[in-house]
Amino acid sequence: MSPPAGIRAAAFGAHPGAAVRVRPGMSGADRWLVAVTLGGQGRYAAAAAVLDDLLTAPGVPPAVAAHAAVTLAAHRRQLGGHAVARRLDAVGLRLAAAAPPGPPDPDGADASAARIDALTGLAADAVGTGAVGPAQRLLDTAAAAAERRPSWRPAVRLGWVRAELALLRSDAAAAVAPARTALELAEESGSVRHVLKSRIVHAVARGVAGGDPGEVLAELDSAADDAGRAGLLSLVWPARYAAADVIENAPNGVWTANESAARTAQRSVNGRTSGAPRRRHAGTATVSVILGRCDPVGRRLMREALGLPALLPVT
Repeated sequence: MSPPAGIRAAAFGAHPGAAVRVRPGMSGADRWLVAVTLGGQGRYAAAAAVLDDLLTAPGVPPAVAAHAAVTLAAHRRQLGGHAVARRLDAVGLRLAAAAPPGPPDPDGADASAARIDALTGLAADAVGTGAVGPAQRLLDTAAAAAERRPSWRPAVRLGWVRAELALLRSDAAAAVAPARTALELAEESGSVRHVLKSRIVHAVARGVAGGDPGEVLAELDSAADDAGRAGLLSLVWPARYAAADVIENAPNGVWTANESAARTAQRSVNGRTSGAPRRRHAGTATVSVILGRCDPVGRRLMREALGLPALLPVT
């Protein structure tokens, strides 16, 4: 499982917005990395087509099929489909258990990492449905497995879900440390996509934990801008919505004082959106683009999760 450097850099490195596609003769591992990249770009229909083929085509190694199931689960979960994701993560866990052990992969593309990813995904599914106890048990199992086969990527994902579970428990202070650890690991890896998502998770945790609203808002705006420049639409809209939440939930007077620092940027040619309504509008505009890049299942899940009208424009 040693894909060309270009595909690896798109999936887990410095070039997440690279144009990628499945080419004749590509290995299953390479096709999986193409799908990972497409999902990060919000091209969910194209990613699902590749992943579905990896799950159904004969001769695909079990480890690759396991990663395909877990990746499709992650994409469905990103669109709000936790129940759908749970079934796919369970498939991934079974496939990973059936895969022969192999050498560890630095980016977690091996069978052992697929098992950790599946367990972490199941924990995230549990968080999404409010099942605190199962989420904690699954995270504990995933963490124990990760200690035996260390790799930065599964560890980063564990940090995200640990932070999300702490927030579900209304223990925001406990969410900050795992979010910060995930960010540090992602920065060491050089994966732009993982760094940006970790920045968003860390900012949200800090905000809920009582961090300075102006600093949190600036970080979310910056992450959204950076994600847009990197071609990672899957991260733009949650950052925009989270920024709107910060503004709406800021204590009286705090927002007014911190907003003044951003006035100049807001007047620039490509100025930052200002105020909660404008940020929500920017997020919804991105959602509209993503809906146009979804397959019918993904489109339905996203509309249901966000409470979007059936006639929201798809561009």
